[in-house]
Amino acid sequence: MFKRRRTRRRTKRLEIAVPLHIKLLGMSKDPPTIETATRNISPVGLSTELQVALTNGVFFIREGEKPINLVPYLALENKEVMLQITIPPHKEQIRARGKIIWYDFGTREASHYLEAGIFLKEMEAEDRKRWVEFTRNTVLEAGKIWKYLQIMGIFTFIAGTAVFIAGFLSNVPTTAKIGMVLSLIGFIGSVTAWRQHRNVMLLKKSKSTTT
Repeated sequence: MFKRRRTRRRTKRLEIAVPLHIKLLGMSKDPPTIETATRNISPVGLSTELQVALTNGVFFIREGEKPINLVPYLALENKEVMLQITIPPHKEQIRARGKIIWYDFGTREASHYLEAGIFLKEMEAEDRKRWVEFTRNTVLEAGKIWKYLQIMGIFTFIAGTAVFIAGFLSNVPTTAKIGMVLSLIGFIGSVTAWRQHRNVMLLKKSKSTTT
């Protein structure tokens, strides 16, 4: 029914769930509130995923005060939203006006969802400052965690390799197999952590270029 619409993302984003309230603008003077959470964030935007129901060929959002018919909203040329973001750990409220720059429908386990990317186009100066600071601190913490996991993966790989060699030279197949499994887990873990750490560092770099 709807075509997928995406634009190329210009900034890296960090996967994190932050409480989010959304109001779809342009359909009524007092639009109902949609209660959801972010999927990922960046200093300039975020994405979210909404569960939708397909009834008689029409998609409805059922997260929030009442069901919302998506058809009139998706027909709008400018799809704008009002956002209220609750940032941890002190549950500070940040408000912003955003613009949906891409959206996509999908199906998972017989249920439907709408994923959308939102550009934060208007924020009060203090809210913008707090949002940028929150994303920066979150990136730094995530970077530390992935760096630690990368190091642990390398150590596991080295230890597994040593166990494999010892088992192979001692002609003990069970020990060699255990070492092989450990080295494989360590290799996969270190590579995964390296990639995640690299993404976080790219997000940190993109953040520095936007401030």
